[in-house]
Amino acid sequence: MKRKNIAVCVTGYNWDYESKIVSAVWDECLRLDINLLIFAPLIHRPSLNMDRVLPESVIRGEKEIFNLMNYDIIDGIIIMGESMADEQTVYEIAAKAAENKVPIVNVCDPVHTLQRNVLLNDRNGMGDVVRHLVEVHGFTKINFIGGFKGNVQTEERLEAYKRVLSEHNIPVEESRIAYGEFWKKSIECTQQFIASGDIPEAIVCANDTMAIFCIDTLQNMGYRVPEDIVVTGFDATPDIEKHKPTITSVRQGLVAAGHKAVEILTDIWAGKPTEVVSEVYAELVLMESCGCAHSAEKKVYDYFTETYGAETDSMEFHIYIHDMNTDFASVKNHTELFASANHSARFFKLKRLFVCICSNIYKESTKLDKNELISSFRGVSDEMVNMFSYGSNVPVGKTFPTSQLAPEEILEGEKPVVFAFSPLYFKDSFLGYLAYEPSCFNGYGKHFETWLMTLSNNTGSFYMNKKLELVVEQLENLYVRDPLTGLYNRRGMSKYGEELMRRAKSSGICITALCSDIDNLKPINDLYGHEAGDNAIVRTAKAIADAMPCGAVCVRTGGDEFCSLLISESDEELMGIVNRIEAALDKYNSTSGLPYKIGCSSGFCCMKAEEADSIEKLAALADEQMYMIKTRKKAMRKM
Repeated sequence: MKRKNIAVCVTGYNWDYESKIVSAVWDECLRLDINLLIFAPLIHRPSLNMDRVLPESVIRGEKEIFNLMNYDIIDGIIIMGESMADEQTVYEIAAKAAENKVPIVNVCDPVHTLQRNVLLNDRNGMGDVVRHLVEVHGFTKINFIGGFKGNVQTEERLEAYKRVLSEHNIPVEESRIAYGEFWKKSIECTQQFIASGDIPEAIVCANDTMAIFCIDTLQNMGYRVPEDIVVTGFDATPDIEKHKPTITSVRQGLVAAGHKAVEILTDIWAGKPTEVVSEVYAELVLMESCGCAHSAEKKVYDYFTETYGAETDSMEFHIYIHDMNTDFASVKNHTELFASANHSARFFKLKRLFVCICSNIYKESTKLDKNELISSFRGVSDEMVNMFSYGSNVPVGKTFPTSQLAPEEILEGEKPVVFAFSPLYFKDSFLGYLAYEPSCFNGYGKHFETWLMTLSNNTGSFYMNKKLELVVEQLENLYVRDPLTGLYNRRGMSKYGEELMRRAKSSGICITALCSDIDNLKPINDLYGHEAGDNAIVRTAKAIADAMPCGAVCVRTGGDEFCSLLISESDEELMGIVNRIEAALDKYNSTSGLPYKIGCSSGFCCMKAEEADSIEKLAALADEQMYMIKTRKKAMRKM
């Protein structure tokens, strides 16, 4: 039976909260022989206390990675809707899932209700904390520090706090409730509790971060924890075991939520009934800050590994980012642009890594479409170009359909695979994405985010500079080129002809001017119209340019007049050029089927460069010879 594919949509590669859920989904998928595709933009929705609105270009660039999802191969979707930078993303993905009949499960998102939902029941966890303090420790003076007033998690945990107090006939006093906004404001809340004179026996915090600030504030004020005041947290982050004292907390059912989401999808595939809302429960973790756990001595090796190992990694990373930005200043091509990704793949312990650039972005770096001069946001293209490979032999420059997700087959191996995708975007352009096979989801957290943002900015700057180079070239061509023929105009002759003259003079060699004039252009215009006349001009210009040696400067000097400057001193070579021009026009005339013939007369003048007063005088001498030949042709036609 064909292996199933689950897609996970999550924002916040560096967030412990999301990482635990995704890691649990990962474990279940590998256990059940299911491929896992992780679509992971990096910017988390700003916290409620941050007066920050994400720019529209950032939101577009971040969420565009979800348009990479190929619903033809996805059998189920798990989304963490609350983490999305743009709230509409949740509904957009849900709508596409419904349209393609792909089941979707929303995890740990109390705000958006989809067809199936897994929610964390934190009420029991906070209730267990307060119940423990009342029933085991006998406390009645228990204060509470919540996050933001009105926030779902804050209100649920506050409700549990009040409920347990009421169950034990302990009055709920508003003076014992404060809001620390999940961050440093908890310091102010703690100081206010102490300043009130009614010293609490315990302070219950709605997350571990506020508990750490609370404990540090109490200790700075001369209070001992837990001997004088007990403090508890919530979330059971890794920091609770590193702090002194270790902190009693509540471990949310994040792992259970990830397992439950996979279970719901497998039940749907099997045709089993499932609930619209499934709840997973938190558990109490007893540590030193409530006096219920003894201090656990860390091994010296563990301390060194955790502290100095992490510090060394951080120092290495910052040196690497510095070098990456420094080296970018001298980047000349695509290979140099992504060369540093080798170091990144090893640093982040990736098994495979591909840098996939939108085909339209890649093509624009080599040839500019005049219609693209006006900037407008463009998303995922139908084709991608692989610009870098690690852990794979896929060649750079390989084009592949975007629906395939990666430049090589990743889903049909002997074992299930986990592959992740993160966006590359810059200003108003979605550049492409990274396709990578991680060793674990939480990786290096903020380091990965910083690296990817740096890579995005450098990549965007590179392609923008390439585009600007093409724009400058295009503008320069408009200034020095004849728009009809593509040959140089008189300004081009002055610029590039003078350069050729200087080189010839410095080398002490001869320079030649070869002038050409179209025969009978006026009758062609009069009898067959100006389109026919333009065609005669264009065909003559092409014949002249094709006949010239490399380095020649070909100029349209007037309506039917041309002048070419080249390095040559051989009359035989110059006659060969004239003959090639005439032969090219004769060949065109024999196959065009047009009622008119195109021809031209040419003359040349060659002299030592140091003897030539100017290009104009050299061209005038060639022009005289050309008119002699033209007059001779007319006389022969009259005979």
